[in-house]
Amino acid sequence: MLRWIGIDIGGANLKAANASEWTHRMPFPIWRSPQKLPAALAELIETSPTFDAVAVTMTGEMVDCFATREEGVCRILEALATVLPSTLLRVYATDGNWLSVPAAARNPWLVAASNWRGLAEYSLRWTDQQSTLLVDVGSTTADILAIDGKSGKIVSSSKTDRDRLISGELVYTGAERSNVAGLIQQVELHNDTIPFINELFATTADVHLLLGHTEEEPENKDSADGRPRTRSSAAYRLARTIGEDGTTLAMEEIVLIAEAIYHAQVELIAKAMLRVSLKFGKKFCQHVLFSGHADYLIEDAIEHLGWKVNQSKLSQRIGRTSSACGPAFALAVLASERFPNDVE
Repeated sequence: MLRWIGIDIGGANLKAANASEWTHRMPFPIWRSPQKLPAALAELIETSPTFDAVAVTMTGEMVDCFATREEGVCRILEALATVLPSTLLRVYATDGNWLSVPAAARNPWLVAASNWRGLAEYSLRWTDQQSTLLVDVGSTTADILAIDGKSGKIVSSSKTDRDRLISGELVYTGAERSNVAGLIQQVELHNDTIPFINELFATTADVHLLLGHTEEEPENKDSADGRPRTRSSAAYRLARTIGEDGTTLAMEEIVLIAEAIYHAQVELIAKAMLRVSLKFGKKFCQHVLFSGHADYLIEDAIEHLGWKVNQSKLSQRIGRTSSACGPAFALAVLASERFPNDVE
């Protein structure tokens, strides 16, 4: 049986996984050094266990170092083909089909932003035949997808990111990279209403760190100011959003700012969940399947909605690290089932 790995090429992170719970996530902001993508992919692949073939999905084609998304798809495919023989690669498409590298290059809009579809197709097996909302919160975005458990079908007419933004199935808010100024315009502090500064001073990673949802990572300097992901540095970053800093506000005051931002993020996700469930019928709030980086956001969104629903977590089915790299893991499984003995 062929041993597959899945690779999810995002704009800010590269993720890889196999079907046996091996995963690897590597920060790589494509827009900063697109010419270094082949080397980054080689580094990612070198960490993997032995494999025979690679299943690919992407969202990195939309970063603004590429003039068009078509160019982005082709540049990513070129980078992959530089590192691996194209005969070992299969690219997942938004219609659920698998394409060769040449076919993917000829049909860039079929493979652009296809990772949500792979995760949804894999998740069909975990609905317990219930109508399900799959909610996946990543570092940058949240995907909200309706699945008909009885028919075993993904319920969506969306073909592009624009379609998914309109329907509420794609929400540009995530657990790490979202600019907090895009979530909230003002905050109440000591009876003052303070407008937020519309600048990239802090991200949602700072909010979740300060509220204790995530652990400190002193070695990780992927932050708005290039300083470490520590509670102290996060406090300084969040204080700047209202024209202060970590020496002019008490920690308790900065936590209040973080809580206000967090509640706004929860409300944004909750509104999208309600929108998708109403679009396809209220039955789709029978069961919510969690995936991604931030189960706590989904739990609080359900509480905000007042839903009494069955809840299950993909992390409990496939492991926390595999769930955090959900699309890559899903592709590895789907490809091994679709192509057990041959890439063709």
